[in-house]
Amino acid sequence: MNDQVTVVIPTYNNSVGAIELVNLLSTQYPAFQLIVIDDGSQVSHWEQLKAHTSTIKLKKIRLAKNFGQHAALYAGMGYVKTDYMLTMDDDHQELVAQIPRMLDAASRGQRTMVYGMFDVKRAKLRSLLTMGYRVISGLVGANHGKGSGFRLMRKELFEPIRSSAGSVQFLDECIRWYTNDICFVPLNVTLTPFKSRYSLRNLLNLSLGKAFYSTDFPLRFMAAFGGLMALVNLGIGTFFLYKKLIDKIEVPGFTSLIVSVLFSTGILLFGLGILATYLRQILMRINQVPTFHVQEVAE
Repeated sequence: MNDQVTVVIPTYNNSVGAIELVNLLSTQYPAFQLIVIDDGSQVSHWEQLKAHTSTIKLKKIRLAKNFGQHAALYAGMGYVKTDYMLTMDDDHQELVAQIPRMLDAASRGQRTMVYGMFDVKRAKLRSLLTMGYRVISGLVGANHGKGSGFRLMRKELFEPIRSSAGSVQFLDECIRWYTNDICFVPLNVTLTPFKSRYSLRNLLNLSLGKAFYSTDFPLRFMAAFGGLMALVNLGIGTFFLYKKLIDKIEVPGFTSLIVSVLFSTGILLFGLGILATYLRQILMRINQVPTFHVQEVAE
């Protein structure tokens, strides 16, 4: 089975970590094929990767600019010819010893998709934002937001996924579009990452972007919220109308009117913002904005 595994490693400005991971894999799994994708790193990092040689088949791919980790994985996926594809980050050296558990889970249960679950040491604020990302993802559906960069998938899954690389930005969401046959393997490992690929701003953008790319939840939420507010306003309006016509009580409504107008205007602008975001995604697909662009390939 080992000769039917290709490891895809996205890297960004961490040639030292990527080379260390390649060396570990070459030593412990000489039958593996390796693909390293440089996601628009500084030239010096790419030159170090390009100059590195390995005892096993190693392909090095450089993207024209920094497209993002998921785009890099899509790019590498196009060069996989084996029955299994394993994805690892460039700081996953401690997970190399866990690969047999992933392969065993995939072969023993004939699972289409296997995630290796491990802990990561993060700062408190980053942990809070990561939790927020998972909460937003959980609104999309069961097990959304659950997973890791340590993935193993079978050929019957990654082949159709790579053909739709331009339709969705997030690989893990695309996986859930194709299958529910997903296995989560707990690993007793805690990693200290080299450096987060996402700044705090990027984590927030990722959380919001996930909602807009992969689901119509924001639209459904605004529809439900708008309906609820309409019922509330109807009740308030009926109450004041009753006071005016039946009880003959003068209703001083200037303040409440201003508040209602401002609140309603804010809700309308918020809803228009959501619609504008979806329209932007539609325009990007119509204009065929590339998910990635390969600049150079080195063996």
